[in-house]
Amino acid sequence: MEHLSTFGLDRDPFGGDAQLAWYYEGAAFLDATQRLHRAALQAKGLCIVTGRGGVGKTMLVRHLLQALEDEVFEASMLVAVPGITDLRWILTRWAQQLGVETPSSELGSALAQVYEQLAIVREDGRNGVLIIDEAQVLAERGMLAELRGLLNLEYEERKLVTLVLVGSPSLADAAVAEPSLAERVDLRLTLPPLQTKEVAGYLHHRIRVAGGNPAIFESAAVTCLTKHCGGVPRRINALADNALFEAHRAGRVSATAADVERAATDLSLTSPPEPVAAPIAARASAHAPAREPEPHASERAFAAPSPARREPARALLEDSAELELGEVIAEGTSARRGAALTTALLDEAPSYGKPDADGGFSLDDPNELEDLFADIVDE
Repeated sequence: MEHLSTFGLDRDPFGGDAQLAWYYEGAAFLDATQRLHRAALQAKGLCIVTGRGGVGKTMLVRHLLQALEDEVFEASMLVAVPGITDLRWILTRWAQQLGVETPSSELGSALAQVYEQLAIVREDGRNGVLIIDEAQVLAERGMLAELRGLLNLEYEERKLVTLVLVGSPSLADAAVAEPSLAERVDLRLTLPPLQTKEVAGYLHHRIRVAGGNPAIFESAAVTCLTKHCGGVPRRINALADNALFEAHRAGRVSATAADVERAATDLSLTSPPEPVAAPIAARASAHAPAREPEPHASERAFAAPSPARREPARALLEDSAELELGEVIAEGTSARRGAALTTALLDEAPSYGKPDADGGFSLDDPNELEDLFADIVDE
């Protein structure tokens, strides 16, 4: 794009793609990543991550997915899609990522296939992790109660999966309103906007990744942008991009405060934004201790993850600028895809639930999933 060359940029630093190269680890992001890693390492059951739109939840969990070491975890990530995602959708796509070549379209068989693969992961000494982004979609479809059966999956008296639900603040409200889940939450995180002092660091990071010099924003422009953005990365990107274009049109090689003000006016961002929150607000469930334990040595090492880790996932995430509907953003890491489900288990798995009016799949009673789980484990 012509205006980017004016500022010596090799690429667009403020585009809407979620490539991991753009990841900026503010204090809240670092805190959240370490807490989620600890939960996965200890095979906790349910983690809920919420935040307002544009705050960077998807970037956070993509970074987490990349950072979960293949030697320790079998991690997958799904993105819920309105009107499409149901329990069968989740199980068949998750089974595929776990190494099942032909996932069953029947709910009982699909769950059995998932259980079989997770048992293999456990025998390998690793922990299963499933991240579901845009999980408020599940709440809107009344599916949260159906997920509780997944939290019961155990092998040799250990949980088989850490379930991480990521979504808007309405997700947290829905989880609290669902008694069967409210008591099972091991970790709650609310991802806040960037702190005021982090906005400049975010800008500088994005510009440097794009091959530019942070001086393309005058100090007064950074101050003005900080005032209008409220610490929300999506808003920072929109303001910064429009301000650079204004400077380009005026023939300048740096953006001024006036350029930012013009951009804020065009974007209707002139009203005072919400105050930037303090670092992350994290609440453990009633079952967790009030004080966080000292981090294990493996957690301290995780605080500075090796950039070479999870290279396949890095390539997958960085090569896709946009998500297709229903796309699975996951890296199935089990090398043992062969362990096929026994014919007897498939034959004996009963049929549960029924197709809904939209062609999806729903349970007559959420307790059916737990009954189904019990049948599979008994086998």
